[in-house]
Amino acid sequence: MAAAAVLPPQTLETTLNYHLEVERGGAEVWMPGTVRDKRRPHEHIAANVTNFRGREAEFSVDKQGFQVDPFESSVNDVADDSEFKGQYYQDVCAHLKKITGASKVLPVVHIARRLRWDEVFEAEKDLPDSAPVTAPTSNRSVHVDQSYFGAELVRDSKLEEVSPEEAERLKKCRWAIINLWRPFSVVTRDNLALCDATTVDENDLTAVYADLPESLRKAKSGYNFAAKSRSEAWEVKTNPNHRWYYASGVRPDEALLIKQFDSKKNGVARRTPHCAFSAKEDYGPTRQSIEVRCLLFWEDQPQD
Repeated sequence: MAAAAVLPPQTLETTLNYHLEVERGGAEVWMPGTVRDKRRPHEHIAANVTNFRGREAEFSVDKQGFQVDPFESSVNDVADDSEFKGQYYQDVCAHLKKITGASKVLPVVHIARRLRWDEVFEAEKDLPDSAPVTAPTSNRSVHVDQSYFGAELVRDSKLEEVSPEEAERLKKCRWAIINLWRPFSVVTRDNLALCDATTVDENDLTAVYADLPESLRKAKSGYNFAAKSRSEAWEVKTNPNHRWYYASGVRPDEALLIKQFDSKKNGVARRTPHCAFSAKEDYGPTRQSIEVRCLLFWEDQPQD
């Protein structure tokens, strides 16, 4: 008789790293791509993260701010990360148009993560705070990649690459920033925790900013920064109303969409706090993944 399949836990217990107020020792300066980013103090909060496998149809990028769907691409992994800018970007754009109905998608940047957070943390322990990271890893702090102001910086920077006429037109329609995240192999550790956007109050969001020198922005750290030196993101203050979810065993033929910003102020999720997390159930090899941050435009919808 064949052994019964082992079902993944419906709830994982973990500790999430929330924003720590400045007056309690926290920091308002966010330095992505630097060693300091892993060393920032946080408020450590015990949390339960619910598996939404089997309930995928109940979750959408416009309702809770995230969803997982089948994803087709001829590109799994590449020897040089810059090669993702070819066919893979095209596949990402096609998928986002299909899922969201957006009329135009512009990839902004991608990050490939191949090393464990704790391994890189140990390797960097003797480096100064300002040093570029040795390699991108998962982000274990509860965050949103862009604040509302930071999202506008990303949009305006990217629209410098199109004609002035097109840029002016796209600034008048609804637009959003969505990350398409996908693993290179089945995920068995360091899952992504995703917070239901409907449970997040505006007062939970705290702006943290980066004002990075030109030399650091051009450092070969694996990160690509926006053309403007100043960027702004949200860190998130703890709130007992937050409901956290994850999708167990995400496969390379699936894509997880995570909403970072939406110009539409009513009726849709505008931002989704998220982070990687560890749990005692983790096992298997290092989680490796690729995410592509994209601007989406709905030219048949007004901005608000």
